[in-house]
Amino acid sequence: VRYPLRSFLTALGVVFGVASVVTMLGLGHGAEEQLLREFDQLGITNVILDSVKPPESKKAGNQRQWVIKYGLTFKDLAQIEQTVPGVARVLPVHKYTERAWYESHKEEVDVLGVVPAHFSATKLRVAKGRALTEDDERTRRPVCVCHASLLRALGYYGEPLGYSLLIGEQLYEVVGLLEDTEFRGTMRKALATPEAGENEVYVPYQTVLARIGTMSVSRRSGSFEASNVELNQIVVEAKRQEDVLPVARMLRAILERFHEDKDFRITVPLELLEQKRRTQQVFNVALLLIAGISLLVGGIGIANIMLATVTERTREIGIRRAIGATRRTVMSQFLTETVTLAAAGGLLGVLVGAGGVAALRWYTGWEATFTWDGAILAFAVSLAVGVLSGLFPAWRASRLDPIQALRYE
Repeated sequence: VRYPLRSFLTALGVVFGVASVVTMLGLGHGAEEQLLREFDQLGITNVILDSVKPPESKKAGNQRQWVIKYGLTFKDLAQIEQTVPGVARVLPVHKYTERAWYESHKEEVDVLGVVPAHFSATKLRVAKGRALTEDDERTRRPVCVCHASLLRALGYYGEPLGYSLLIGEQLYEVVGLLEDTEFRGTMRKALATPEAGENEVYVPYQTVLARIGTMSVSRRSGSFEASNVELNQIVVEAKRQEDVLPVARMLRAILERFHEDKDFRITVPLELLEQKRRTQQVFNVALLLIAGISLLVGGIGIANIMLATVTERTREIGIRRAIGATRRTVMSQFLTETVTLAAAGGLLGVLVGAGGVAALRWYTGWEATFTWDGAILAFAVSLAVGVLSGLFPAWRASRLDPIQALRYE
């Protein structure tokens, strides 16, 4: 190439365009993977029932009830087990919020009383130690499974297994640690607090009922409110994915019949996943359009430079035509130069885009995944841009009259 700096600057538009496409595709693909992991933890075959405090807390005229009873009941649990077909497991969950302590450090935690099968149903993975067992449940053992990040947030850095975690006035022996977030970027590492979902402590279901019961008291601004909720949550696992929506409809019909106050909420992860996927697709298209604009600008830059090159090399074209070069030969020459510029820019853009994806993951902690499919697509588009950008300049060069071209100064 006669002018290497100009060629490099010309290809730079394609470099940034391809890098934008690769980075945006990586960001969209990473977000989709994270979405799938989150819903996988909820369980695609699960239907989650939650107790919800009804808006009306006064039922007896103007008399105030000091203890509010609402939500899912043991009777609901038994009825679902006995009457709803297509159900593999029905798992009760009792939940309350309390403070965990280590010396003068404290953290708000959600204590979940669960049965051992809850871990497999919600895809909870134990990284160290063990999960809760049937023996823990049967003997009502005061043990728990939590995240290591919770202990770090409390300021405890000793051996976690066997540590007695003080929650409220209750001591629970840590027998297992759940997997923490797979990756934390530089910005997230600067925050010492556990992330959402990592302040949960799992204890045997029967232990919670025996120690705490179904009554809970919340104190705010000098006042308190007592509530009696038998079950905060019921996880219903369908036998097959095809059974999820029919099971959800039957559960809704049963609960609406026996809960006139609408003190429940039904969450179907499968339905939410489909909605999120549609939203993600729109998001991905928007990202690609934004990145595509950069690539289009790069193509316009190539076309502009190649038109200027044709003007500068008019005499050269005339000489080549005079010694026997055909129009097709001249056109192929300029088109090859254009595609070469676009291909070089595309390859460099893929490398820059891969670096951008890695930088996003490292610095921000965002989910971004480099994909070869995205890289190949971006490179192919860069070649197409090169061809389209070079067609008119190459055609114009091939149409020059040899006699006039030789006279050009």
